[in-house]
Amino acid sequence: MTSRSTWALIGALIALVGALALCLDRFHNGDFYLSLMSGRFIAQHGFATQDPFSTVSQGGTWLNQQWLSELAFFRISEVLGPTGLTVLYALMITAPLALLLWICRRKGWRMLVAVAAFYFPGVLAVIHPRAAGFTVLIFTLLVTLLVVLWGRGNAKRGERHAWWAPLAMLALFALWANLHGGFIAGFLLLGLATVGLAIDHWRGIPGVSLSRIALLGLVAVLAAVTVTVATPLGSAIWDYLLSFQNQAISLASTEWQSAFSSPLAVIYLSLATCFAAWMWVTSPQPRRATTLLVTAGFLVFAGYSVRNIVFVGPILALQVAWTAPNRGPTPIRGPVALFGAAAAAAALVWALILGPAKNDPTLGFPVADYAIAHPPKHGRIVTYAGVGSYINWRSPATPVVLNGWLEQYTPQELQDNYRVLRAGQATDLPGALRRTHAGAVIVHLHSAVQRLERAGFRSVFSSPDGIYMIRIPHHANR
Repeated sequence: MTSRSTWALIGALIALVGALALCLDRFHNGDFYLSLMSGRFIAQHGFATQDPFSTVSQGGTWLNQQWLSELAFFRISEVLGPTGLTVLYALMITAPLALLLWICRRKGWRMLVAVAAFYFPGVLAVIHPRAAGFTVLIFTLLVTLLVVLWGRGNAKRGERHAWWAPLAMLALFALWANLHGGFIAGFLLLGLATVGLAIDHWRGIPGVSLSRIALLGLVAVLAAVTVTVATPLGSAIWDYLLSFQNQAISLASTEWQSAFSSPLAVIYLSLATCFAAWMWVTSPQPRRATTLLVTAGFLVFAGYSVRNIVFVGPILALQVAWTAPNRGPTPIRGPVALFGAAAAAAALVWALILGPAKNDPTLGFPVADYAIAHPPKHGRIVTYAGVGSYINWRSPATPVVLNGWLEQYTPQELQDNYRVLRAGQATDLPGALRRTHAGAVIVHLHSAVQRLERAGFRSVFSSPDGIYMIRIPHHANR
């Protein structure tokens, strides 16, 4: 039985993470406007397979896999406004922690604090409203189902609920396929868990029956079929996933880079690895291969890409739930008071000092607003992907080279766009300007301004966040 003080601690930890999520979501970034822009189009015109936006890919194939999340964001913003959307989003990325603490509720207060501590850094990768927040929620639901129905000591419960558990998992994958491409992590989870349970069964460790292990493996296979038939993209959903192999995406986004390129990510993964190793070594005999295999697999997955760090917290919670011994109820007034006070303080800071999220000044919105009011007579605006999303949201008819749909563009298009913005000495600037049909540029680098001036552009608006340059017609120089 879970004590009242444990429930109080769980509530305090949830409140603290939720309040911190609100405090750290300070700006509406490019992904925020990309979701609203796409959601508005879907609300007005329905699902489309051709890119409708004023970029170089307009009219081309549009593999909009996350259409449902965009529609949800737009509808919520339409009713509650941007602030209401950010508040609901903070609740959504906090809800998974509630599930994780629930499955670990009998493991002692220190383990609950550890689960929350490892969960929060992963959430920082999706702190602003974006489709990936749905992945964190659904992935955690899968972890919860695994713990409850396939976990250690839950074999009989799993047998009783065998009829609905596979259906629930497949339903989650069907929904996931329309919200975000992170369902790949769901395949990895089910696959590693199936192999791990099979190894434990072969080793003679009592627990889940062979039929239940086979059922879990079957769910993993059927999930691949489900995501194909449950989305309007059909089999093209796999083409969408393969589009992220475009190496030029790294010019505009660093979130797909290896975690080893970030010192903070390395520290986090090192601590997570030490915690996981300690948990496994100190777990009761016979030690299960399942938790070792699943945790190791996702730590490698997170090392491959910074973006995948969001899965580490839920996976460590799974290991705690499966391997840590249960603890009897003990008074924990101190931790409850500490984390409760911290949650209250963070909520007050957000409500009284920080306030709701605002437009991101690093995207140069004053410059973008001027560009919307003064578009080039000919050609497109070369700008950063986030600014392009904002311009397409504010003024769908204003032509830009690209927006935040980075996977929609060819490597050449991405390279040309960022060659213009960065305009290094080795850059083929005339060729990039010609191929992008550049009529104007929103630029930040002084060296790029100088090269663009020599290429026939002049500055017409300047602010601390950027400079708007227009191409001068050849006849004007005569």
